[in-house]
Amino acid sequence: MKKVAGISLILTLLVATAFGQSVSRQNITRPRDSFSKESDKRFRKILGDQYDERTQRGRSDNEEAYDEERRRRRKRKQQQSAEYDGTGPDYARPNKLIEMSIRFAPSLNLNTAEGQGSYAGFLDNGIGARMSVGPSLDYFFFKDRYAFSSGLWYTIKRSGFQMPGSFGESRFTPGAPYKESLYNLQYLQVPVSVKMFANNIAPRIRLYVQTGGLLSLKVAERALQTERNGLYQAESGGDRRQYGFGDVELLLGTGVQYKINDTNAFNLGVSYQRGLFDVARGSQLTSKNRVVSLDLGFKF
Repeated sequence: MKKVAGISLILTLLVATAFGQSVSRQNITRPRDSFSKESDKRFRKILGDQYDERTQRGRSDNEEAYDEERRRRRKRKQQQSAEYDGTGPDYARPNKLIEMSIRFAPSLNLNTAEGQGSYAGFLDNGIGARMSVGPSLDYFFFKDRYAFSSGLWYTIKRSGFQMPGSFGESRFTPGAPYKESLYNLQYLQVPVSVKMFANNIAPRIRLYVQTGGLLSLKVAERALQTERNGLYQAESGGDRRQYGFGDVELLLGTGVQYKINDTNAFNLGVSYQRGLFDVARGSQLTSKNRVVSLDLGFKF
């Protein structure tokens, strides 16, 4: 009878051990605390101190595995939210409150012309290509969509006129061919505008609209083709300035931002600048600037 009882006890211990290992494997993703109190009592009777040891070890292993799985899930969720996949956020939030970029903008320039008195018959002199370059910054102030946009741009503008052939002459010459004038005007521009970002229109591509104004300070003016420049030759050999010190302009623009990674992006857009002030110094001549630009930028 003692042998039978011993064999029964051994078999019971083996079955209990095997069952404990099986349950431990099946509960990797949750703590061991899910066992009922009644089961704990029965196993503690059979295994004694060995059961407490095994239970503590199993709980520790299971909790570590559970925590590791949670960390993996959290990391995977963060990676998915960083890139738009059609199910997550419609755009990635800016990782900085202020974003800086470099702007390079080749542009088409033209100016209006309206003259009276000695400037009667003045016309504009067509369209010319010039450029603008400088840093820009966007300060996000509302819901990661609206940003105050400013910067400092060095901009060259073209201004020119066609004028009657007798302009600047001591006497009127009927039928004299028209004269021309061309000037490069160099400005420092400070944009004061609001940039509004829309949802993604494609993965990593976001649309924006910009509206506001420009404060432009003229730092230099330079006459081109001085030997044939009618305005330059007529005004004491060009000693007199022909343009004022600055301008205020309306700024309208739109474009897209393509994110390369969490920090960098390319900007591609178009903008329109409409001068509001008369930039010509002649009291009887009125001229205003018009600029259409292709805006290329790199955000960092």
